[in-house]
Amino acid sequence: MTDLRAGRELAWRMLISNLRTGQCTPFLGAGASAGHIPLGAVLAAEWARLSAYPFKDSTNLGRVMQYVASVDFAGDLVSLKEHLAAEVFAEVQMPDFRNVTQIHSLLARCDLPVYITTNYDDLLFRALTYHEKRPRLGVSPWTAGIEDQFDSPFDALGNYHPSPEEPLVFHLHGHWKHPRSMVLAEDDYIEYLIRLVEEGSTKDDRSMIPPVVHAALRTKPLLFIGYSLHDWTFLVLFRTLLRDVDTSYRRRHVSVQLEPPMAEDIGSAKTYLEEAFRERHIAIFWESTESFTSELARRMWGEAR
Repeated sequence: MTDLRAGRELAWRMLISNLRTGQCTPFLGAGASAGHIPLGAVLAAEWARLSAYPFKDSTNLGRVMQYVASVDFAGDLVSLKEHLAAEVFAEVQMPDFRNVTQIHSLLARCDLPVYITTNYDDLLFRALTYHEKRPRLGVSPWTAGIEDQFDSPFDALGNYHPSPEEPLVFHLHGHWKHPRSMVLAEDDYIEYLIRLVEEGSTKDDRSMIPPVVHAALRTKPLLFIGYSLHDWTFLVLFRTLLRDVDTSYRRRHVSVQLEPPMAEDIGSAKTYLEEAFRERHIAIFWESTESFTSELARRMWGEAR
C-alpha cells in the first residue's frame, strides 16, 4: 500500500510539473463532456430504439449509426451527421467556466500549446476563449471534402505555430459544425483507421495528423480524460499514434478512469489493468473527473470546489 501511495504521489508531482511547464498534451474523450453532451452509448440506445435496431449491441454507436444511415437516411451518411449535429450539438448548455474545477475551464487555465480530442463538441475551444486565449480549430482531414468545410490553421506560409496564447484544439474525429468530418458510423471508423495506418510516418500539414500534432502526441506526456481503458478507439489510437516511438523516448502518461465496469472482483481487475498499462507508460488515476479536477485545482493553484 505504501508503494502504491508513493507511486501515485510521484505521478501527481510529474503531472503538475508538466502542466506548469507546458510539457503536457491533454487528450479528451467523451466522458470529459458528460453532463453536457450525451455519451455515445446513450445516443446509440436512443437511436436504436427509434429506428427499431434489430441487433443486441444497441449501445455501439458506430454500428447503430451505420444501420440508421442505411434504413432511415437511404444510405446518406452525411445527412444523418447533419441531422445529429443540429439535434444534439446546436443547443448545448454550456458549462460554468467560472468553476475552477470544471474540466475544460481548468485545462484552459493551463498554459499549453496543443489540446487534442476525439469529441465533436467545442466546449474546450469555448473555455479557452473564456480565459482570453485565442484558440485555433484544427480538424483531421481523414476523408475527401473536409478541407473544403473549414479554414485550416496551417496556411501555406507556415505562419501559425501553436502557443499558450494561441493554442491549437485539434479534433481527431471531426467537429459538429463540419458534419462531414465526424467519424460516426462503423464505415467511418474503418476508413479512418485504414488511412491512419497507410499514412504511416509521412507527415505534412495536410496529413490526418499534422506534424505539430504528431509532435505533441509523441514528445510530450499525455493526460487522458474521458476514456475507458476498454475503449477500442482509445487502444487503437494510442498504439497506432505511438507505434514507432523508441522506448528510450517514451514519456509517462496519465489516464483518469472510473472503476472497471462489469468486474466481479474490482480489486483484481484494477491490479491487472494497472500492470498492463504500466508497460505502456500510463499511470491510472481511479476516480471521477470531478474528483480529479478538484485535486488538480488544489495542487495547481490552492483552489478547490
